[in-house]
Amino acid sequence: MNENDGAGEAELVESWRSFDRLRRYPHNGFIRTDQVMTGDMLNRGNHRTTYIVLTILLLSSLPMVSNASADEGIAEELQAQDIIAIFDEVSETTTVTWRNIAENGGNADLYEQLWDATYHVYRSDSPINSQNVLNLTPWHSVVACDENSEEAWGSNPNKCRGEPNNHPGHSATYQVGAGTDNSFFYAIVTELADGNMTTTLSVNASLLYEPVQEVTTPIRSPYNIVADFDPATSKTTVQWINYNSINPILPEDGDDAYQIHLWQTDVQMDRSNGYLLLEPGSTPIATLNATDTMYEVDVPPSTNREVYYSVTYMLPNWESPGNNYEDTRFLSNNAMTTALLEDNTPPADVTGVGALFLPAENGTGVTTIVWDDLLSEEGEQYRIYRHGESFNSTNNPYVQLIGTVQENVSEFKYNVPFNTYGDFVYCVVVVDRFGATNPEIPYSSCDWVNEDADDEWIKEPTNVQATFIGNGITRVTWTDQVGVEGERYNVWRSSYRVQGPQFAENISLMWMGSVPDGVEMFDVQLEDEISTTSTHYFVTSEALYNCQGCTETMTYTKLIQNWDGPIAEDTKSPQPGRMLEPLMIGGLKVVELEWVNAQESGESYTLYRHFGDPFGDSEFAISNYTDPGWEYLEGPIAENGFTTMVRQVPVPDDSQRTVWYCVIVTDSFGNTNQQILPGIGGNAVVVTEDTKAPTITYSIHDENNVPIVGKSLVRGEYTLKIEVSESLLEAPMINLTSSSGGSLTGGSQQSMVLITQNTNNPDKGPEYFQSFSISSNAKAGNVSIVINLTDMSLNTIDRSINGYAIDARAPTVSIFSPTAENDGAKYLYGNEIKVVAGATDDVELVSMQIRFVQNYGTSSSVTEPWRNVTGLTINENGDWTIEMVVSSGNYLPGVHEVSVKALDSAGNENIKKVRFVTDWCRHRDDGATICEYSNPVQDDPDVIYAELNATDPPYMIAWVTAGISFLAVIASLVVISSAMAGPKKKRGDDDDEGDDWMNEFIGTSAEPDMAEITGGAPAEKKTESAEPEEEDDPFAVNVIKPKRRRKKKAAEAEEEEEDVDWEEGGSPRKKPKRKAPARRKATKRKRS
Repeated sequence: MNENDGAGEAELVESWRSFDRLRRYPHNGFIRTDQVMTGDMLNRGNHRTTYIVLTILLLSSLPMVSNASADEGIAEELQAQDIIAIFDEVSETTTVTWRNIAENGGNADLYEQLWDATYHVYRSDSPINSQNVLNLTPWHSVVACDENSEEAWGSNPNKCRGEPNNHPGHSATYQVGAGTDNSFFYAIVTELADGNMTTTLSVNASLLYEPVQEVTTPIRSPYNIVADFDPATSKTTVQWINYNSINPILPEDGDDAYQIHLWQTDVQMDRSNGYLLLEPGSTPIATLNATDTMYEVDVPPSTNREVYYSVTYMLPNWESPGNNYEDTRFLSNNAMTTALLEDNTPPADVTGVGALFLPAENGTGVTTIVWDDLLSEEGEQYRIYRHGESFNSTNNPYVQLIGTVQENVSEFKYNVPFNTYGDFVYCVVVVDRFGATNPEIPYSSCDWVNEDADDEWIKEPTNVQATFIGNGITRVTWTDQVGVEGERYNVWRSSYRVQGPQFAENISLMWMGSVPDGVEMFDVQLEDEISTTSTHYFVTSEALYNCQGCTETMTYTKLIQNWDGPIAEDTKSPQPGRMLEPLMIGGLKVVELEWVNAQESGESYTLYRHFGDPFGDSEFAISNYTDPGWEYLEGPIAENGFTTMVRQVPVPDDSQRTVWYCVIVTDSFGNTNQQILPGIGGNAVVVTEDTKAPTITYSIHDENNVPIVGKSLVRGEYTLKIEVSESLLEAPMINLTSSSGGSLTGGSQQSMVLITQNTNNPDKGPEYFQSFSISSNAKAGNVSIVINLTDMSLNTIDRSINGYAIDARAPTVSIFSPTAENDGAKYLYGNEIKVVAGATDDVELVSMQIRFVQNYGTSSSVTEPWRNVTGLTINENGDWTIEMVVSSGNYLPGVHEVSVKALDSAGNENIKKVRFVTDWCRHRDDGATICEYSNPVQDDPDVIYAELNATDPPYMIAWVTAGISFLAVIASLVVISSAMAGPKKKRGDDDDEGDDWMNEFIGTSAEPDMAEITGGAPAEKKTESAEPEEEDDPFAVNVIKPKRRRKKKAAEAEEEEEDVDWEEGGSPRKKPKRKAPARRKATKRKRS
């Protein structure tokens, strides 16, 4: 529509330009020239003419400027003017108004053309223009000016113009559909008398510039209401389709669940009057649940009315809590448009009913029904019902409506179907002109009649024959009768020939049984112990004979051609048989049965067997071959004239069971003695059949008598224990070999040792054992155990035990991933590390585990515990494969180790290890890639401090120095004590020289200053001498040396200061030699 809109706007602009040119052309006529008024023209001639022309132009244009209702477009196009469209939210309608043209453009007859012009109103959700308007369908059309109107414009065309006091204009209302939410454009096209369409569409004249916003409420009501009144039940059934069945959006549960309101009104409900249902005093006849789709309205008796039904939804809390909404616009066919007649006033019953049947020669007939018309009814109808059984209601599903007769006839002839036979009831029911009728039928409205369409037809089967076939059975056969379908045949027995009038059920004739048509045979099961030679049999048929819906059949009882007799019947049982001791022949796998020939003539024998206990714990053991468990084995076996009869019964291979056998005697009449008596003199014996080789259960125990669980055998002592299913003729023979070529039983079979027979335990068999050992040098291989067993019935078999193996090898472990560090691979931070490994074993694997060692080879390495693997796959050969995924982000950059351990069933294990590298790499701005582990950024070297202990050389020097200092202090104290003991005598120079060694020894080069030593010197002097003494070595000689010598001492002192012991707090701990001067200063106290 964008292209069309653009085209429309261009056309609109061009239209306005054309309109301007048309308005200039009349002015050209004043100056009598065809030229357009231009600047050159104005300069040509005198100015007076120019001014006159300009004045005339201005005067002619004044009305167009000042008139607010000036027409748009060309007058001859009769374009609609002043279009306005207003949407009303209440009625959900849009009203479009416009007027006719008010100006004739100088054509005095133009208004008359409005009589023949027609307006077409269009609507679209897209902009409308002259190119697309005719592609739309108008929703309203109206004559521009009604010539036939009684108003003034009906006779005066000048009154058709759209000005005050003339034609009032036009108005059209569009009903907006439910659920609309859009903007719509409206346009009006004028159809002229010649059929041309005015598609100029000036904006706001015949075309809306701005669309109209139309918002309506969606349909919130049911669909397609249907009501049906049933006069028989006096109920009106109203049905509808719920909205949620089409669009399930309305709440059906909770506080907001909608309710269904069913309304009954005397007038049709529609959008115009639906609001009346919501006014006070209006109440629905029923308020139903949200899922109901049907309601039955009980119509009171003697009602005759026409009503309308409608159904709505009450939506609670629709817009806000407590604000309910009910859509009464009836836009979804939820209100009846045609009144429903509810008339349940029944007419009176029909009387004087009679029925008469007249047969025809062709096997049919006609029944005539007559009655008396009701004088109290007009326009009524009479319905005739027929049934083969008595009925009193037309609601009987088997009653047949055979005809409907209008009033004033009083008779109906019914053609009876071919082969109809029986008593039938005819009833007449009246239906009034409203369809009301009484479904209950009184006896006075009915009549019975016997209908036999073909009286010469003998309705009996033919060729009846009865034969005693033995086994207590007399077989009766016949040929079905013709001319009827679906019949049933009854077989009767009597001791004499019964005639038709003598027929009496279970008195003269005893009923034996029934069969449907098509069988033509019935076996009569006779009573036991009877013998007669005068029995007669009869066969009758019963059928509906064209009586549809009847349940009671008709029986033809004249007994003309449906009997046979007399015949002989014998049901006495023969004497039971007598069996001898049976014999089980194990080698031949047969049981030999033998019994005594009975004292009968032409008898036969039948063998039966039972695999359970047919006699149980009964005090009087007796059974019957028809009892559950007895199965037919062989027979009939004809008697052979000998005293005894023998039969061999094959016994299946691999069987071990207790079986009862019995023999049943049947005489020549088929009578059988069904009793079974066990034991000597009876006809049943028991035998144990054994063709099943013995079976074993086994276990292998280690030297501690503990059963081994796995299938692996390692070095050690073992014991094989077996339990046999039955007693054996001899001890089992065993042979143990290995697939590697070794024998565990000395190279030959050995006899197993009996543990116990378990005679007193019926649930256990004999137990045997065999010991064997596996040496440390035994070769790996599968162990084969073969045990030969022979039971008491000489059933021999070799039982093999396989699956065990000598396990001398550890599992083989292979790690396929991760890639080892020596392959140059590494896993970057954040990538997944896939661990893929496999393990195989010569016998059986039982577990695989995995372990990681983080930061392998460093002081911060962490060894994780062993853990079970995941992602395990075991193939058909027993090989294990694992596939696990771990994140490299869990590991610091560096070398790590993964170990995979496999354990087999013998306890052998093998561990495979792989070291891999994880790293964290990043790109620098200079283009280099730096990795934390493989290519780290070099940091400044750290200062390495030697960690010393008390025995290292620096500490030893300190200890020696401290010792010497301590001795020096002792010596100093001795010297001081000597000096203070008495006055010094003067000495000469020689004495002074002699004391030089002492001065050297104590570290002074002059006489000691006693005042200083004793603390009597002035403070200033004391302070001056304190500092150098602090730095002196107590063992140094106080000799005047060159200055450079003292620098050397200072340098040594600095070196010694560097050799300090730093405590944890960061402060240095001084060596003991530093404390020596302090002790020397402490001696300068005067105490004497």
